[in-house]
Amino acid sequence: MIRRVPAADVQLFDRASRRFGAAAGGGGQAFLGSPGALAFVASHGAEIVGWCWGYHLIRPDTSSMLYLHRLEVAPEHRRLGIGRALLHAFMSAGAQAGATRMFLTTGETNAPARTLYESLGGGLAAQGPTVNYWFLLNPDATASARPASGPKAVQTSVCQALLLTGVAGVGKSTVADAIGGVLTEAGHATAVVDTDMLAQFGPSPSVSPPGGRFYDELKCLNLASVWANFRAAGARFLIAATVIDSQAQREQYAESLAGCDVCLVRLIADVDTVRNRLRQRDTGSKLEQHLRALDEHRPIPTEALVEDFTVTNDRTPAEVATEILVRASWMDEVN
Repeated sequence: MIRRVPAADVQLFDRASRRFGAAAGGGGQAFLGSPGALAFVASHGAEIVGWCWGYHLIRPDTSSMLYLHRLEVAPEHRRLGIGRALLHAFMSAGAQAGATRMFLTTGETNAPARTLYESLGGGLAAQGPTVNYWFLLNPDATASARPASGPKAVQTSVCQALLLTGVAGVGKSTVADAIGGVLTEAGHATAVVDTDMLAQFGPSPSVSPPGGRFYDELKCLNLASVWANFRAAGARFLIAATVIDSQAQREQYAESLAGCDVCLVRLIADVDTVRNRLRQRDTGSKLEQHLRALDEHRPIPTEALVEDFTVTNDRTPAEVATEILVRASWMDEVN
């Protein structure tokens, strides 16, 4: 779990200082009481497994910037996305406080740190025994802190994500819960997320991403933060109910799930079944909206399909969950 260290929690900061050998761990009160001090810790249960700290600096022209002085993760907890989550939280807090840029210094030969910073958009400023990175921030700094893909990404795919897509009323959330239950009962730390709950926000800003994708963007940004916390808490499996109808959307969700191998499954059911489920679940304008969308829905051309496979949701949730686990080759994890 990633959390900000409040000014009053000197004990937590000093615990982190001692954990990572930063002096004797008794300077928390002075640091937290200093202007612009900003610190976060990552914990796994009662154990502190990572921390970062620095300052929000005000310039004479009233603009401001962030300075990250230290970011460290315990060796046995590295390559799990914790450093990325800490940096993500630090940048977001600074941007929300009005900072427009962040800078940090790291060793020229510190390849893991440099890979992380460059994957998050850091621009190299100098060469030598140490190197400096500058980051541009904005009020939604999470956008620049998404997990990266491509040759510069840190390869940490030790977790599994199963994304369930389909029309409203097809049963995505119910089946997601069933799959999560199977994995949990088998002893696997599993997170289950309904992405609709990550975008309960309105009205949408007047300036939104093109194509009316504001809520899709918001879901992915929030999913990245939620997954980082679940993973820091020990989760190795994630089941998410969502709607993905394009390769671009699939890639966006995959980027939000740092360190995950992603499998996308489309649930389908006959129209009458879906319509009955909607009427049992929804009322008023929400029901009308979903029924109208169902009537207007057109089958996706085969060449445009982005899912790994399709499953018909015409049995009990447990039976459908079992078929999905078998076809996704996850049953070895359960048995």
